Amino acid sequence: MTDIINFISFLQKKVFKPILIPSYIVNRALEITIMDVKYHFPEINENEIKFRIINNNNNELAIFLYRLGSELHNDNLDNLTPQVHWLLKELCTCEIYFNNKIDVGFYIVHGQSTVIGSRNKIGKGFKIHQGCTIGHKINGKGAGNVIGNNVVMYCNSSIIGENKIADNVVIGAHTLVNRDVEKDKIVITNTKTIYKE
Repeated sequence: MTDIINFISFLQKKVFKPILIPSYIVNRALEITIMDVKYHFPEINENEIKFRIINNNNNELAIFLYRLGSELHNDNLDNLTPQVHWLLKELCTCEIYFNNKIDVGFYIVHGQSTVIGSRNKIGKGFKIHQGCTIGHKINGKGAGNVIGNNVVMYCNSSIIGENKIADNVVIGAHTLVNRDVEKDKIVITNTKTIYKE
């Protein structure tokens, strides 16, 4: 665990005057991150997950930084969250608000330019790819989206509004969702592909 704490301190020193994050918060964030990764990849052991975090693997590092900020927020240590938020944006090019409720199994694939706005409730096994957005119709207003278990968002897809996305929904690449989706559905953009030979 010391290696993870030292790594976070090293990152903080790059930009901020370091503020010590309590070790119990780091431990909790790491435990949840390990559960997140193992939900999708049970064969990956804890040491490999720690190695990926420390060596700046965007997937696992982004998940860990979100979990770290979320745990700080949950413990009302919001004076420490701006640093973690900055690290998430700078190192992983993700912006995920810490007041989201995301259940175990959260996984980010190539998270570049992924944004999860505030106040969303997301179930187990949620997987999100690069360039995705989950947000509101009007910034700062609304209750957020409710997303069920085992939902996958592929690259450059968006969920905008106050929608209910049921379990086992797959949202295809470049698809905008702005209404409720029933369980076990695949949502894709209705386009025609034109081939020239």
